[in-house]
Amino acid sequence: MATKKHSKLKTFVESNFTEFAQQDSERLKALYSDFSKLWLLNKYAYDTNISYWRRVILDCSQQGYLETPDYSLIIDKDTLAEKFQRPIIGKPLSFDCVLETMEKQEELIPLEAFNKKFAPPTTWLGWIVDTVVKNTWQWRWRALPDSLVHPATQYVVLPTVKAVAKAIMAQHYHNPTGTHIMTLAQFRSAYAHHFINEINLTESDITLLLRYLHSQHGVALADNVKGYGTNYMVIKFPQREGQIATITQHDEALISIRTTCYALSVQVDELHKKSEELGRQALDEKKCGHTAKALYCMKRKKNLQEILEKRLKSMETMDTVLIKIESSQDDLQVVQAFNMGADALRGLLGQDGLSIESVDDVMQKIQDTFEDQKEIEDALKMGNEDIAGIDDDEIENELSQLVQDEHIYSKTPSPVPVQVSLPNKKADTVGVDSELSRLNQILSSVKSVPSSITPPPTRESGESLKEKELAA
Repeated sequence: MATKKHSKLKTFVESNFTEFAQQDSERLKALYSDFSKLWLLNKYAYDTNISYWRRVILDCSQQGYLETPDYSLIIDKDTLAEKFQRPIIGKPLSFDCVLETMEKQEELIPLEAFNKKFAPPTTWLGWIVDTVVKNTWQWRWRALPDSLVHPATQYVVLPTVKAVAKAIMAQHYHNPTGTHIMTLAQFRSAYAHHFINEINLTESDITLLLRYLHSQHGVALADNVKGYGTNYMVIKFPQREGQIATITQHDEALISIRTTCYALSVQVDELHKKSEELGRQALDEKKCGHTAKALYCMKRKKNLQEILEKRLKSMETMDTVLIKIESSQDDLQVVQAFNMGADALRGLLGQDGLSIESVDDVMQKIQDTFEDQKEIEDALKMGNEDIAGIDDDEIENELSQLVQDEHIYSKTPSPVPVQVSLPNKKADTVGVDSELSRLNQILSSVKSVPSSITPPPTRESGESLKEKELAA
């Protein structure tokens, strides 16, 4: 029966923890055994088992699988072991050690200690007593007659409360167009049903959450705020995270207008449905030949139509007022932002070194520096001209002449080396002497040629001379 009742819990632990997927593993048997004596014999094994069960309990709690009849954020010490019962192994035998350790680490807080630590504001303490405490104890009195004598030890799972509160704050600030003030019914509608994981918040859970939000996140709470036809509990979030909200008379008036608009909207819907129903009823009576009944239905429909028109006009007026109030709030925030920006800019302008006189002085210094730099550059330029003292045109003409001379010399043919073949050793010595004397004469004649004689012009130079003569 326990396995069927907690099938979601069983599926979750088997899919997220390897030990639970293996039914006959020695590790799972060790976790389900009474390992309380290991605190003296094997401290490491004891701490390992405690840490394992601690993680299992916290994960299952944040998934909403350890709920009690009154709470989803609280675990019951007497029924917790039953939720983890296995078909063969049975129940865990050392949960007392686990819960004691978690309580020392302030992960589990007894319900009474939580209510004292996160005390609610006095304005809505009466509402808690009337709507939560009395109803809870009345239910306990009917279902568990021995609960007053032996109350079950209940622990608030603080990490789960923190996770849900953080998710609520993030969701609220994620919607910039949402309102910061709402009624308890609006809060319940937005966050009570499976807002995070599988957690389904009860009225008692909402009370715990509001305590924590008020104490840790600056959420303002007030009851007995007069609205349309009744009093409402009002919840107001801060404008920004880290601030503390306060409920003013303006907020109470806004709640009154909103509840009136909502009530008028409900009335308009009901009147419209009744009017359509009377119209169909008149047609049916007419078809049956009941003319008097048909006329009576038409008269009622006409009266409802008149009331409906009045309600519509009233609702239109209230909607207009509400829109103007909300737009005025937006305008106020814009003006506040403008004021903050102006104050910040004024503060910057008022700092040392940022004024009209200081800016003028800085600009004058910059101008003087530019002028000094220009004078230095002009002086360096004049000094370079004096140091050079050479005409650039004259240097360029000399360079051109050198290039031209080099071009002419490169066109002069070089003398052809004379190769002298030595006679054979068997040749006549007289022939050799005569041949050597003849070669010497030729060499001397070549050396006696004057160097001033210009070599004959090449083909290209001749053509260029002819072109120059024609041009002249």
